[in-house]
Amino acid sequence: MEQPKIYRYETVDSTNTVCRALAMEGAPDGTAVIARQQTAGRGRLGRRFESPPGMGLYLSMLWHPVASPEGLLPLTAMASAAAASALRRVTGAPVAIKWPNDLMLHGKKLAGLLTETALTGSGGVDHVVIGLGVNLRQQPSDFSPDVARIATSLAAQGYPVDDAALETALTDALRQAFRHLCAPETYVDEYRKLCLTLGRRVQILQTGQQVSALDIDSQYGLVVRHDTGEVETLRCGEVSVRGLYGYAES
Repeated sequence: MEQPKIYRYETVDSTNTVCRALAMEGAPDGTAVIARQQTAGRGRLGRRFESPPGMGLYLSMLWHPVASPEGLLPLTAMASAAAASALRRVTGAPVAIKWPNDLMLHGKKLAGLLTETALTGSGGVDHVVIGLGVNLRQQPSDFSPDVARIATSLAAQGYPVDDAALETALTDALRQAFRHLCAPETYVDEYRKLCLTLGRRVQILQTGQQVSALDIDSQYGLVVRHDTGEVETLRCGEVSVRGLYGYAES
């Protein structure tokens, strides 16, 4: 069986795009793409992900899972927990998770993950790519004004940056997350422990409703309680957490 390779680049448009092209060429599970700069980095919901040269770690990984599209729903959260734990271990930084998949450091965004799935003509899963972007060296002046309000880096918060150690740890973390896809509960306890959304009042961005975040269920849904007492589980979308991203405490 062909062993997965790690492809390293100075500059790419997007590590996810390169990884998906490798998938079409038959690259095996665990193939990774690492770049020092992205000119067209992507975040969730079509947002742009700032990826300046030498400032971050931009990593994508390819997998061909034996799973239905629905079976992939826990994957991004699993990868978030695995990556957060790896960052904590290597740097000592108290990295946390804002549901569903933002990695936070001292109340600001340190890293983000983007999962992209390619389906077969019959609706099955052909391959999946997870992209991870970690802010390593940016100072506040290196971010655009809007991003500086919500983002930070390891260096800006005084934590060590060892590129080689981080690349190894995060590559291993993503591979382990993929390998545990058949047992998604593997990361639930760790995710709950690291999820700073729990126990807080949050606002559902799609509706503007304010609710209380109670728990993470076995599929990484966010269990919330409405002021009416109704309990609901959010499966997708985003919430704004009081005290983060400009959603002020009151």
